[in-house]
Amino acid sequence: MEGFKIRLLLTVCIFLSIVNANRTVFINPNNPWQVFEGWGTSLCWWANMFGGFPDVRDKALDLVFDLNKGLGLNVIRYNIGGGDDPSHHHMRIGGNVPGFLPCKTCSYNWTSDANQRWVLFAAKERGADIFEAFSNSPPYWMTNSGCSSGGHLFSNNLNSNYYDAYADYLTEVVKWYKEQGLTFRTLEPFNEPTERYWKYFGYQEGCSYICSVMNIITKKVGEYLNKKGLSNETSISAFDEHIIDEEIYTESCIDNDAKSYIGQYNTHAYGGTQRMQLFNISKQDNKRLWMSELGLYSSKNMSTSINLSEAILNDMRNLKPVAWIYWQVIEHAPNGNDGNDWGLIGADFSNSTTSLDKRLSFYGFAQYTKFIRPGYQIISSNDNDTLAAFDANSKTLVLVCTNKKHISDVWKINVSMFNISSFTAFRTSNNNETLNLLPNIWNITGGILTYLSPANSITTWNFSLAIANFTQ
Repeated sequence: MEGFKIRLLLTVCIFLSIVNANRTVFINPNNPWQVFEGWGTSLCWWANMFGGFPDVRDKALDLVFDLNKGLGLNVIRYNIGGGDDPSHHHMRIGGNVPGFLPCKTCSYNWTSDANQRWVLFAAKERGADIFEAFSNSPPYWMTNSGCSSGGHLFSNNLNSNYYDAYADYLTEVVKWYKEQGLTFRTLEPFNEPTERYWKYFGYQEGCSYICSVMNIITKKVGEYLNKKGLSNETSISAFDEHIIDEEIYTESCIDNDAKSYIGQYNTHAYGGTQRMQLFNISKQDNKRLWMSELGLYSSKNMSTSINLSEAILNDMRNLKPVAWIYWQVIEHAPNGNDGNDWGLIGADFSNSTTSLDKRLSFYGFAQYTKFIRPGYQIISSNDNDTLAAFDANSKTLVLVCTNKKHISDVWKINVSMFNISSFTAFRTSNNNETLNLLPNIWNITGGILTYLSPANSITTWNFSLAIANFTQ
């Protein structure tokens, strides 16, 4: 029996040594990457509904923007609604965002869009501090089709007679909000402009553009920002293309005059391979870079969380944006319809007292958002499934480690360059773990933290440092 125990122990040790050799992670603070601004979300379309649900909206806002009660998101993309023809009834629930200028001869209606406005200011009260305004479509009466969901046969839809009117409209909304005490740092006139998704009588607002028109509109919006005294605090962001490679193409066809008004490049990350190229272009052009939209279909298991984590890792390590924005944190999911929506939280948009269904992906996202905070420096690790961040002010090192395998894995993490005084760990997995605080059963020996990571899990390590500096 004693011999069997020895053989078993030797077998386990050999197995662990083999696995460890395949998962050795080195954290290198001497190779700093981007200083992070924050995590965010777009308010359309969910805010257009939840702002009008007084029974549940405070709870929902706490889950999204409050750091202690929820995700602690601090970046907001606010949709300046175009507003569709009142006789049209083809938008998805929540998708027909009211505009502020309902017709060509109308005066501005600043009582419009009350629901989304409520969410915007309530989020600010909960700590949101970076605001972007963006447009999915001009008002319907400025379009060729007379419809704010797109043109006939996916054609360009901003009528050339209204180029100035559109620029004036966007900047007037930004100006009004500034007078109400909220400043948009950036204004984005486009959304997925060249993808040709947007069609007459579609399910949500959208507008297609060719590059020459975007060049004109960018200049006009910049000129109106200058004319209204807004350009010192608000610059243009562009171009929010659906795919990273399309973003690179669109940037290349804009002239330098138009680029002079742009302070930030935005890209969605639904496809494309040229992340490092876009980072280099942004650096060369001296533009801030955001990953401004990604959404994933929900699931009842860890698959969405793993996919979400892998997307964050790929973007943060290769694209190196200073902000990362999830598309719809709350989605319409009647009767618990998990799997056919992109929400981190599911809700019934037709029920003003709806329950809030936090999915596993909510906790998977929280593994990042609650620990890697604005101002943290992303630093190098040699492992594609690990994101490392360091903050000298709070003497904190954060590691988010994703085991995307379907088997448990032993990790060896080399943190020898840091003077660690204590640490905690949190995990989300299929094992009924939802951002669970893990028991303190690990030790760091010789600067190496060794631990067993369950299959399909995300673990966040939060290290407190004795001193802020590190070994050179």
